[in-house]
Amino acid sequence: MTKVASITCLCALLAGCGDRLSEIKDAASGINSAANSAASAVSRDVHAIRAIDINYKDTSFTVNDLFKTILRDVRWDYDAEKNELHVKGTWQAPLFSDQTWDNAMKKQLAETGVVRVTCTLTDNMIDSASTNVTLVFNDETILEMTGEDALHHLYDTYLQKQTP
Repeated sequence: MTKVASITCLCALLAGCGDRLSEIKDAASGINSAANSAASAVSRDVHAIRAIDINYKDTSFTVNDLFKTILRDVRWDYDAEKNELHVKGTWQAPLFSDQTWDNAMKKQLAETGVVRVTCTLTDNMIDSASTNVTLVFNDETILEMTGEDALHHLYDTYLQKQTP
């Protein structure tokens, strides 16, 4: 009788675990689907563009290396009709380090400052003349750079982050 009661309890427990296991599998499947959707949201064009090599001041790096190093939470978009790459990310030091922001401002920028970079690609290279960089804080553009100065500032910031 004790064996029958034990087996009955064990079966009841296992039946409950089976339902829970099924829920866990469904949740894992949902996470996997979301990850696959996110991965496919970035077009193949953007993947190819991110792999473009940049050679600047005797240093080679990719477009991906550049933006993943100088910005946080990077988002990519490519307008194939205009050959424009749009990169958006959260500000982080030392980008625009020549500005005289106090530590409180730097902290706020690191939390909510958004950097937007737009550049045209010509012959698999970034066209420096058409580069535009803006820093937006509290829905207001607080800094804007254009042209070769803007692109070289991004490159110099990358090199600065690479130096220990």
